Amino acid sequence: MSAIWSSKWYLLIGLFSFTVFLGLTAPLEYVWSKAQPHLGRLPVQIELVSGTLWQGKARINIPNVGKVTGLWDIQLSELFTGKLAANVEISGDELKFKGLVRGNADQVEVIDSEAFMSSRYLASLLRQGKSSLTGEFEVNKFNAIFSLKDKQIVTADGRVLFNGGDVSFPIDGKRINATLPILVGLISKPSENVELEITNTDGQKIGSGYIQPDGWSGIAIRRRFLDILGQKWPADVDEETVIFEVSQKLL
Repeated sequence: MSAIWSSKWYLLIGLFSFTVFLGLTAPLEYVWSKAQPHLGRLPVQIELVSGTLWQGKARINIPNVGKVTGLWDIQLSELFTGKLAANVEISGDELKFKGLVRGNADQVEVIDSEAFMSSRYLASLLRQGKSSLTGEFEVNKFNAIFSLKDKQIVTADGRVLFNGGDVSFPIDGKRINATLPILVGLISKPSENVELEITNTDGQKIGSGYIQPDGWSGIAIRRRFLDILGQKWPADVDEETVIFEVSQKLL
């Protein structure tokens, strides 16, 4: 009897493994055609899928970003722990992301990721302050946890590097045009907000940014920023004083 009972367990494990294998290796176009009608209205538009659930590819149209192509490779070992994990690569027009994404029904975790983004994706935010910026941003060693239940960022840390570029902004009715040097940003979440501390390569603080739990984001610039650009602030204020600030709904 014990031998028969033991063989049943092997059969169940084999059946489960075979079912998982079929699901992961099924053509993604077939799986998507069956799943799409049950997903309702999505915040993005899925234009094309190919490959399998295990190793797939999708072209997605994202509002305010444009069309991007996503590639993923699922880590099979994570499935037996109740989590879905995959190495993910996303590329678009002057936009790239690469990292490990892991999640379950409650949260999504981004691990040791890196990204590249053109400053033109900040254009709508900067326009509110009648400003403009050229250049690229690189994000390294970025880690974050996003709660699906609360729709909030739980943890975040990483490093941002701005490679320098032209900037234009108004001060006291006068437009300033200058060239920014290389800037460094440190991402952290010490409290409710995700915060970005911006410094130059000497470690001098010139500005800060934030993302609130309600999705509002903003950026503030200190007077020291003008000193680095060789510009003068018309009023006699401390170099730590915020002279420019703008905010916008991001999430």
